[in-house]
Amino acid sequence: MARASALLSPRSYVDGVRLGSGPALRVTDPANLSTVAEVPTAEPADFERAVLAARRAFDGWSRTPAAERAGLVLRFLSSLEARRRELEDTVVAETGALLPSVRTLHVAGAIEQARAAVRIHASLPEEEHNPVPLDDLVTGGRVVTSVIGWEPLGVVAAIPAYNVPLFLALWKVVPALLTGNTVVLRPSPLAPLAVLAAGEAAAEAGLPPGVLNVLVEEGTAGAVLMTSAPEIDAVSFTGSSAVGAAIAAQAAPTHKRVMLELGGKSAGVYLPDAVGRAADGVAVVMRAMAGQGCVLQTRVLVPQETKRRVLAEAADRVAALRLGDPRDPSTDVGPLISDAQVRRCEDHVAAAREHGGRVVAGGRARRDLGGHFFEPTVVDLDDTANPLAQEETFGPVVSVIGYRDLDHAVELANDTVYGLSGAVFGAADRALAVARRIRSGTVLVNGGYFGPFASSGGRRHSGQWRERGREGIRAYQQLKHITATAL
Repeated sequence: MARASALLSPRSYVDGVRLGSGPALRVTDPANLSTVAEVPTAEPADFERAVLAARRAFDGWSRTPAAERAGLVLRFLSSLEARRRELEDTVVAETGALLPSVRTLHVAGAIEQARAAVRIHASLPEEEHNPVPLDDLVTGGRVVTSVIGWEPLGVVAAIPAYNVPLFLALWKVVPALLTGNTVVLRPSPLAPLAVLAAGEAAAEAGLPPGVLNVLVEEGTAGAVLMTSAPEIDAVSFTGSSAVGAAIAAQAAPTHKRVMLELGGKSAGVYLPDAVGRAADGVAVVMRAMAGQGCVLQTRVLVPQETKRRVLAEAADRVAALRLGDPRDPSTDVGPLISDAQVRRCEDHVAAAREHGGRVVAGGRARRDLGGHFFEPTVVDLDDTANPLAQEETFGPVVSVIGYRDLDHAVELANDTVYGLSGAVFGAADRALAVARRIRSGTVLVNGGYFGPFASSGGRRHSGQWRERGREGIRAYQQLKHITATAL
């Protein structure tokens, strides 16, 4: 167990001042149900104050030269880096994520990818000539200039999810700040501590008051204000599709830009020559934040004639995975974030059984382990009509479905309201052909690339706009067309 003295317990940060006079929010370690911290919450009036502070700060920050903004953002990231050890301990304690992944992805990876965003932003022009045919540029004996420019949106409301809290927060905050926006950031009440540390880092880095405001609450009143206030120009949210729909509705009357990365029910398609990799793919889902990832391939599609073999191999792999303390190097699968998430897994597995699914491994909650644990679970499904193949579980539950041929595999992969991510494994030429037919914002072929220079984003119920890469920077900018002629 992490030392209590090593854990961060920061407060909300608004307009350059630390605050929090509301009831204490109890943050619980999902592995052992102990109290990690009790943090004073922000009141609705504090959220109003943060929105107005960000509005006031916008003019000055947006006029600050881009290079100067980038330097302050890098100092902000260095301040977070100086807290690396405390951030690691805190993320493990509040999320239950395995310590190795916290070190490589949640903290170091988050900071390094955010630094890469500074490089990407520096490579993008603030203005560039708009290609127009030469004959159209000469009118009435005068030469016309057509230019495309990019400007900040204004005040951004940023609301990340709990599963990779700091990583998701930085991929909203950093592009927004680099492009001249000011930000009101609200972490998930389930895992707020590492994100709250961004307020202290902003103060240390010398960000002007009001440029970055960070507030925590236990309910949703502040979030509703952030997504509906007329002073907010854009909302960036990562979370469930249901909440994303509510946010879009709240933002609609004031015509905000709404950037959503929502749920997923991603398919991993294994071609006949790659069936031997399917069991490994199942284990990856279980080990990755106990299945709490919207891009994870929770539907495994294999040739029908090999399905029995894949189920047996997957069951063997899953049976060997060890549930336990995320700080223990021998642990393979950590806890879920809450008992509500455990109950969701129970309900989804029960519904799968009721509709003909067969559990071949796991399938039970493990509250006897002292935390929010659910066994890594593999379910044999006949088709995608089963509710387990349609609804996002967000836990260590994977379904295996057989396909007749590649056309059928594509049909099954696309039989979902989601469209966030997917994967195809097999010989590169055939795998690429299948990948091009999958309706998803990202498709990985034999692993692919995950990094700051490639954007991700969804379709349909999985959201809109992109994060990371060039597109993730441009999402926080408004395009402006300027055309002019000489007098």
